[in-house]
Amino acid sequence: MSEFDKVIGYDNIKNDLLQVCDMVKNPEIYKRLGAQIPRGILLSGDPGLGKTLLAKCFIKECGLKTFVIRRNRGTDDFIGKITHAFEEAKDNAPSIVFLDDMDKFANEDRHHRDAEEYVAVQAGIDEVKNYDVLVIATVNNIDKLPGSLKRVGRFDRTIEIEVPTEEDAEKIIKHYLKNKITASDVNLEDLGKMFRYSSCAELETVLNEAAVGAGYLRKSSIEMSDFVNAVLSMQYHAPADYTKGSKEEIRKTALHEAGHVVVCEALKEGSVGLVSIRVVEYNGNAGFTHRCKEIEVEDGILVCLAGKAATELYYSDRVAQGCSGDLDRAYRALFRYYSEEGCGGLSLLDDGDFNGERSEHYISKIEPVIGAALERYLTTARGIILKNRPFLEKLTEALIEKETLLYSDIQRIKAETMGTAA
Repeated sequence: MSEFDKVIGYDNIKNDLLQVCDMVKNPEIYKRLGAQIPRGILLSGDPGLGKTLLAKCFIKECGLKTFVIRRNRGTDDFIGKITHAFEEAKDNAPSIVFLDDMDKFANEDRHHRDAEEYVAVQAGIDEVKNYDVLVIATVNNIDKLPGSLKRVGRFDRTIEIEVPTEEDAEKIIKHYLKNKITASDVNLEDLGKMFRYSSCAELETVLNEAAVGAGYLRKSSIEMSDFVNAVLSMQYHAPADYTKGSKEEIRKTALHEAGHVVVCEALKEGSVGLVSIRVVEYNGNAGFTHRCKEIEVEDGILVCLAGKAATELYYSDRVAQGCSGDLDRAYRALFRYYSEEGCGGLSLLDDGDFNGERSEHYISKIEPVIGAALERYLTTARGIILKNRPFLEKLTEALIEKETLLYSDIQRIKAETMGTAA
């Protein structure tokens, strides 16, 4: 059994690390072929994704004596500790030096990368290059490191740790639920699709909050509603007891969000994991839709405009409010589409030769193009909604009744209305 069996998912990354472990354990096989073990391994990614766990599994799998360097606040002689650790590793070779959270070794940024701490690490790596010393490091923000430190020759392998895939997230959720008592209405597929995967640690915390909520209500098991409330409150900042507004405001919000869902599902089936008309606590905006699948840029623009298109079917232009954020996102996406990617023709490309400001001439040239494009996209969104009006209306009523719809709810309503869609 491998130490990496403790880690759920990340199969490609585990395979890369296991390859190096095999080189440590079976050096003669690789030496015969002229292969050299990588000088260093750099695991990079956002906090909470399991970088340190992967590094520790790697260390245990290799079975070598390890010298850990981790920044402790208030340490006066940290540079001395770095130097001493590399000297100890050299004297105890074969060995490993583990630099945990290396980007926290110094308070530098991409413009000031000459910190003495990083210089000491570089010197240490160079000092042990002719010895059987392997260096593995974790970083949250790789941009803080000097290029001379992260280059090949010091770190031969840089591995990017990303958020779990949908498939891996479901495995992680299932793992975290093993020791929890869940009700029969808990749907793992819905759970997997409603999360925004920022980190494994956040998945664990949200699931635990659901258990806490169920316990506070003295429930015998954790129900699906407990998971939904935990996800909405912690990941979307939309607690259940927030002010909802008048009946008309609730209906407009439901129409708006239903519009997003209809267009999104029409363009890419099964792409919406959750939709809610709850009010977001930090900005007071009502309603949000979570996509569990990536969509193309142009499709994303249509989805942005779908809320406005749906609301205006039933209310006048003057009361189709709550669309400013959507319009801003659509505008910015189109600006990038034309100015950076040249999708409207090379004449609209922005050469970037400006000091943070674009010329009046360029703005006067591109803004009419974006304005006309927004109108075209809005017309297309209206057409999609009109074609799927029964789906829109049933979604709207379900949102008013239930407040939040999950993936399975959306798919059921879609199946029920497909036969009556225009």
